[in-house]
Amino acid sequence: MQDKFTTPTINVPFVCPRCKGALAAEASSYRCCHCGSKYPVLFGIPDFRIRSDRYLSLEEERDKARRLFEFGEQASFKELVRYYYSITFDLPDNMARRYQASILAGTERAKSILQELRPRGDSDPLVDIGCGTGGLLLAAQGRFSDIYGVDIALRWLVIAQKRLRENNATATLVCADAEAIPFPRQSFVNAVAVDLLEHVYDVDNTIREIAEILEPDGVLWLSAVNRYCVGPHPLTGVWATGYLPAGTRSWMLKKLKGIDLLRFANMVSAGEICRKLQRRGFVALQASPKHVEGIDAHAYSTLERVLIALYRSALRVPLFRRILLWIGPAFEIVCRKSENPPGVFKT
Repeated sequence: MQDKFTTPTINVPFVCPRCKGALAAEASSYRCCHCGSKYPVLFGIPDFRIRSDRYLSLEEERDKARRLFEFGEQASFKELVRYYYSITFDLPDNMARRYQASILAGTERAKSILQELRPRGDSDPLVDIGCGTGGLLLAAQGRFSDIYGVDIALRWLVIAQKRLRENNATATLVCADAEAIPFPRQSFVNAVAVDLLEHVYDVDNTIREIAEILEPDGVLWLSAVNRYCVGPHPLTGVWATGYLPAGTRSWMLKKLKGIDLLRFANMVSAGEICRKLQRRGFVALQASPKHVEGIDAHAYSTLERVLIALYRSALRVPLFRRILLWIGPAFEIVCRKSENPPGVFKT
């Protein structure tokens, strides 16, 4: 589906995700001047994907995005989020409620992330890779004047578009693969990748691509779910899921949840990601257990609420904080791009 398209006013130009060639804006698409590839603009969002995500084909995903767009024309952001989960049939009800609560709390949760980023000037751009429904894009309003949100899921970007419009906020939304980002080299000073790496096709290729679009001394904030979590896994609610062999894990999740919620997830750890970042030219600023501001406790069971409270208390104790980096539910890393990365990650 194509719609009326006006070329957006942006400071960072788009390039072809295949060959990095210059693009020409046409009536409802972009065309690469070098390789001739064409990319449609759907619902006002440029679609630069060269493949779909792992859950839906491009055709299925665009159809779902269309349904969301049409419903959202007469609905609020919250109603649109509820509608999304009403037409998403492969999630257990309790996990759908948890994911929904997480989306609604996204802007509040993003505030602590933005405190780690330092724009050098008024025009320094920020890119959120894997921006989802745009919680961080909304939180960044007024802090960054030039904000970009990239996600491989057009359906999420349609919801993000509604969130921004409802709050009179602006950001450039771009549908693209994290391994083929349609921006020139060294375009950004600050990049964010919230819970992205567990969902991409290839972790190392994604880190390489992020390094390409960051300027020297640019800052990357990222987080990911920890495969070595000894408690409830954030994506499944099942304890110690990441320790199991893939086949056993899949069988168990199908038995407990009706579906393997981790069937496409990368099982990563803080140590592994630290090493991959260093190989791609990043210098550590900090690695720590993920903070949990903005979590809606009502979406969790009584036991899980107790564990969240204990986790928050443990984060205030240096020894426990170090332990939780390796066995806690998730971790966050702040790093800086450098040509000659010395040193090790601080914990």
